[in-house]
Amino acid sequence: MNKRDAKEISRSGITVGQIKAMLRRAYDGGEANDLRAKINPVMSRASAFNIFWKAYRTEADDKEITGLNTIGAKNALYEFGDYWEGFEPTKKVNTKYDGEYHRESAINIYEEFHA
Repeated sequence: MNKRDAKEISRSGITVGQIKAMLRRAYDGGEANDLRAKINPVMSRASAFNIFWKAYRTEADDKEITGLNTIGAKNALYEFGDYWEGFEPTKKVNTKYDGEYHRESAINIYEEFHA
């Protein structure tokens, strides 16, 4: 998930239960691993997972995330948002044109003046 999508979702009135469910799916999917984290390249994804899980594990599932707490939710979504329920990543559009194009040789600019 990109930062823009994570920010929009975190400000839309999500609950702690939804974040916990996403983190459970990410853990079951093996995403809490030793790869470099997107939110902080100094730590691993497992370290980021541990921080998010400890932050949300004692909270009530029906508690809505508001105010400054949306920053933590945004970071959790940015890191593990591929496991957000109902999220489908946007498909990348190929902007390169690989089809046929017009080909011709360059004009010899020195022959043009000597003729």
